[in-house]
Amino acid sequence: MGLSLRRKKSDGTAELRAVLGQFEVQTFPAAVVKTLEVLRASDSSSADVAAAMSIDPGLTVRLLKLVNSAAFSLSREVTSVDQAVALAGFGPVESMVLSVGVSSAIPDAPSEEFDTRRFWWAASRRAVVARAFAMELHPATASLSFTAGLLQDMAVPMLAAARPDYGPVLAEWRNSGEDLHAIEQQAFGWDHCQVAEWLCAQWALPIPLSAAISGHHTVGDEETPPAVQLAAPFREGEDPDVLERVITRACEEFGLDPDHVVNLLLEAEAEAGGVAAMFI
Repeated sequence: MGLSLRRKKSDGTAELRAVLGQFEVQTFPAAVVKTLEVLRASDSSSADVAAAMSIDPGLTVRLLKLVNSAAFSLSREVTSVDQAVALAGFGPVESMVLSVGVSSAIPDAPSEEFDTRRFWWAASRRAVVARAFAMELHPATASLSFTAGLLQDMAVPMLAAARPDYGPVLAEWRNSGEDLHAIEQQAFGWDHCQVAEWLCAQWALPIPLSAAISGHHTVGDEETPPAVQLAAPFREGEDPDVLERVITRACEEFGLDPDHVVNLLLEAEAEAGGVAAMFI
């Protein structure tokens, strides 16, 4: 058993250092920081947001890709950032910008056991599934659910890059079908949900988002939207057992119609590629 770390109220710096060692957590690009400031200002316009994003052409390209993807189902292509922000709304744009900030801080191909394309595809799938369930169960949290679904496993590539002993954990997870957080707790005494919570503190992410990310595997966690927990089991690759569990839970716990849930998941699958294109 490795170092055991319990959740407690702190900024997570000491805990994160104990887990990641000398691995340096990257800060967000300047354009992301500036855009988030503008988005959160009470008097900002879509033009102000577009101006902040223009510092980084790559950021604007990602926004346009997402808004023009199947995930938004627009009737015509959007070609300007100002228009994209106006159509999408500040909430979804903030979610996208936060996601870009996190993705820029995540190491690419950190180990042989980690596949970047599979990681972002699975993350994108969870994001659109979480948003789809949120629209059915609690529409006000749709943007939050999307972002939490996308970023719930953001600590995994950090751990793969920082710890040589994390590779065997990933291998066991893929080969056994067990839950990753259970394997991590057995091996280390902490899991990627806790590490993600500490990362959220380092990046000063919104508290509701931090709570939704850290609680995505905690059944009954009142701070995590149910849609996030419904989507959380989806992992890399196809797993019929996971699909069946998600459908069963959605129907039994939340009263959704089975056929409707299947259609919802099929639509989400089609939308995931557009979101994944932002990152791979």
